Amino acid sequence: MAKKAMLLGLLGYIAGCIIGLCFTLQRESFTLASSLPGILLGGIPGAIAMGTAVIYDVEEWSLLRATVTHFLIIMGTMLLSCFVLKWFEPWSISFWIMLAAELVGYVIVWLVMYLCYKKQVRKLNKLLKENQERD
Repeated sequence: MAKKAMLLGLLGYIAGCIIGLCFTLQRESFTLASSLPGILLGGIPGAIAMGTAVIYDVEEWSLLRATVTHFLIIMGTMLLSCFVLKWFEPWSISFWIMLAAELVGYVIVWLVMYLCYKKQVRKLNKLLKENQERD
């Protein structure tokens, strides 16, 4: 699981750097030298987001617990990143839009995963019942 977390974290870091670049390109005073720290630090939230996706692999945890835990880790990371890297003004409308978008995204992902797992459980129960009837 640690190997998977590190690989996902690396991919997330690269994606985060690209997102950091997108945010810094929006500034009027863009220069590569002044923006490079923000771009490189922008990879950290991406690495944390992707690296902590292995939370969903913890079999003892419910889907809800894994989703809420991942959401809290991501929101803490995003809050810190947004304010330190000055992606958003603290508590601005942009911040609230970002928070709402992430919350809606997590609800949708949880719902889709829940429905998929529910369908798989029904299928397995049906197969189990057929197996028991044969015996």
